This record gives sequence, structure tokens and C-alpha cells, in this order.
Amino acid sequence: MRKKLFIVILSLAMILSACSSGSSKTDEKTLNVAVAADATSLDPISYNDDFSENVMKQIFQGLLAKTADNKIVNCLAQSIEKPDDLTFIIKIKDGVKFSNGDDLTVDDVIFSLDRVAGSDQYGYVFQSIDRNSFEKIDDKTFKFKLKEADATIMEALAGPSGAIVQQKDVEAKGEKFAQEPMGTGLFKIDSWTKLDTISLSKNENYWQEAPKIDKIVLRVVPEASQRLIELESGNVDIAYQIAPNDIKKVEENKDLSLMRRLDNSVHFISLNVSKPPFDNIKAREAMDYALDMETIFNTVFMGVGKLATSPVNPNFSYSIADQIQPIKQDKEKAKELFAEAGVKPGTLLKIYVNENQQRNDVAAMMQEQLKEYGIDLQIVKLEWGAMVEALKAKEDDMFIMSWSPSAHDTHYEFFSPYHSNKAGQGPNYSAYTNPEMDKLIIEGLHTTDENKRAEIYKAAQELAIKDKPYKYIHYGETVVGIKNTIEGFELLPTYAQNLWNLSFKESK
Repeated sequence: MRKKLFIVILSLAMILSACSSGSSKTDEKTLNVAVAADATSLDPISYNDDFSENVMKQIFQGLLAKTADNKIVNCLAQSIEKPDDLTFIIKIKDGVKFSNGDDLTVDDVIFSLDRVAGSDQYGYVFQSIDRNSFEKIDDKTFKFKLKEADATIMEALAGPSGAIVQQKDVEAKGEKFAQEPMGTGLFKIDSWTKLDTISLSKNENYWQEAPKIDKIVLRVVPEASQRLIELESGNVDIAYQIAPNDIKKVEENKDLSLMRRLDNSVHFISLNVSKPPFDNIKAREAMDYALDMETIFNTVFMGVGKLATSPVNPNFSYSIADQIQPIKQDKEKAKELFAEAGVKPGTLLKIYVNENQQRNDVAAMMQEQLKEYGIDLQIVKLEWGAMVEALKAKEDDMFIMSWSPSAHDTHYEFFSPYHSNKAGQGPNYSAYTNPEMDKLIIEGLHTTDENKRAEIYKAAQELAIKDKPYKYIHYGETVVGIKNTIEGFELLPTYAQNLWNLSFKESK
């Protein structure tokens, strides 16, 4: 007798992420949004940053979706059945169309899942799927099997890398698909001027009710102060990443609203363990005591977010962050450890940052504090894409970045930053590896018992803290400024937001 896994379709307004919306207007409505950086790739199997995901959310849909309160709901899937622990039988919804007007087919869905399961970037998210098991049952139904139990598969199907693409479109465009994506979502891409703007227009072939806005223009504005100016002047309707020192300005502006929420990110200083001095654990330990992280956090972030102590954000299950006290600065101990590691006065180190002002401010405070130990810290500021290429080439000694997994499961807090299979890739550009960590990560993936998973991830957090490939800064907080003329904005605990369900208030 089949056990059925029912994904409840919640009836609240706007709850199906990009799966329903309101009616359209005859007059053109354009939503202007200021973002901190440009996208790099809009292909679900190759993107690797929040800025790209923010665009993809408006274009693509998956079999499942996530609500603002982190529930999994049906999107393109009509039903999902599990006759046993390893078998999934999925029926897709009727009437779904891509933005080119073509019907969504089971063949497209199988192609999409097989494609991502075989990809370099996100194959690990779907690694439990037996790629030889895909079987088309009829025009609306297919099945696949897992090679072994996977506690994260539903999260994977609901995540951005689980987006469904059209087979013939991907095959026709080849590498161009990453710049010219097409999906079943409420919007389609019109143009992309690198480092400037991405323009989207509503999908005229959308399979449910049309969006209430006609166009979305995402404008790249790297400087936080300039994003605020654009918002205050009315040039944009929404500004992402409001700086801590600008929060009060938004709150006091009667025409604007401020929305904030502890997000899923962990911000960190990565120590390049692939070369001296940080290939030596003593040098990494020294960094723990050399820096006054509480002062850095309070000065730069001004109470926005939360001082980080663990690799797992408190928004995720099994986090032990609240059980760990921040490490206090100890200058004498730091000097001893640096000496043991062979880090001598006059040592030159390079730290890489992108245009993010707060990261530049953190680096500047590090630069000043490390002078105490005779370390000359050179700050290298690059545009996001250029910085990524430099990190791939291992030009850095340190860099500042954040990690926010697209699939909301503790397993993904670890795999990309800590598993050896991802060494040299984002965010593990520092090439950290440890076989013991690998074992814990994979054990957690295949364990479905909650108590056992808690034990596994506690051990993984303790090992990460012991090995110290990263110096944790803080858990981020999403802070968005929005004009009061906008309706429907529901803040998610991620950088990427749903813009497809917004509307403009009617003029009175």
C-alpha cells in the first residue's frame, strides 16, 4: 500500500513562492530596485551568489517552493507520492507554460533534474538521486529513485537550483542560457547591461493570474549611501542592504518603511589554508585572539545582525551558536601564537573585499588591530566578479564573504564551505579539507533521525571551530528600505526577495 507524501497547498495570499499573483493593469507599472552588486550567472546550475538568485526568483519556478515562514509547498508539482523511502512519483500541474508559450512537459522536468544532478556547482545538492532511475510514466507523471536516504531532498527540490528549465531552450542557447534564461515564472528577462541594470518584463504566457506590475528594473548601486539617496529621491522603489548608519534616516522618513529580519547568512573572514601563514593552525589560532571582534561588530554593524560564534546560523536546526561565548581578544596570547607560526613583524598579508562598505570597514579595523603584531595588512578592493576570479587563483591570504545556503537545511551550512569536494570553489576558496569533516557531512545527509542529526552537526560545528578555516564575524540581518507606495512585500530571511507579487497602491 502506497504511503503518500502530501505537500499541503496553503491558501493564504502570496504563499506559493512565485506560484500565484494578482491581476494586471492596463497602464505600465515599473518597479525600480537598487541592489548592491550585479548577477554573475542566471543558470540554476551555475549561479553562486545572492545577487543572481535575486533575479532568478522572478524568472524560474520549481516543483516545490518555500513560503516566507519556511514551509514547503507545491509549485509546479500537482502531487508527490512515496511508495517507499527511496521512490518518488511526481505529477506536474496542467496548463503550465514557459514564457515562450510552450507547454511544460515531463521531459523538461526530467531534463532539469538530471542536468542539475550532474552539474559541477549543484550536483552535490542532488547527489542522492539515481540519475539512471528517471522514468516517464505518462505525459504528466514521472518517477525517480534515491540511491540512499536523503534528509534534504525536499529542500533541494524547493531550492533555486531545483528550478525547471526547457530542454530545447537550454540546448539551443548553450552557454548563452546563463545570460538569456527562460522559465515558467511571472517575469522574463528583457535585457542585461553588465554592472548596470537587469530589466525584466511580465510573462504574457504565465499560467496563472498575471502579476500586478509590468516591469522590474534591477539597478546595480554598489555604495550603500547612494542606494539610500536613490530611495529618498524616488528614483527607486526598493533599496537592498540599507547600511546600519542609514537605518534611522529611513525610519524617520514618512514616505519610506524599513523592513529588517535576521537572515540565514554567516559572514566570515576566510583564512587561506592552502599557503603560509594560514596553512599553520597556530597562525589561525592567533587570529582568534588578535582581533577584537566585539568591537568590530559593534562599530561596523551597529547592532544589525548578531555576533557569530558557530558555522551554523541560529535560523537553522542544530545550531549551537547560543551555547558558545565569543572569544575575547588576548594580545599576548596572539603574539605567542604568531611567533610559534613563524609570522614575524613586517609580514605582509593581503585581504580581498568587494565593494560592500561594511566589509571594507571590517578590513580597515583589522588592518589597524593587526599593526599591534607587526602585520602589514593590505586591503585589495575589487568588483564582485573580479574578486571571485582572484580567489579562484588563490591570490589572497584572507577574504571577507558570507554564506547563505539556498536550500534550508543544516547540511548545506557545511557542504560548500567545508567539504573537500568543494575545496577551491565558493565559498571554500581557501581550500579547507578534513576527512573527518567530510565523514560527518555525508553522515548527516543520509541520517533522517532528528536526534542523531543533532549529534552529528554538533560534532561538525565543534570540528569547524577547532580547525578555524574561518573567523566568524556575524549572522546577517536583511535590511530593506521600501517606498510606502508599494504593497505586498514580505521580507524573506535571504538576500533574494520575491518581487513578482508586489503592486503599487492605488492613487486616491
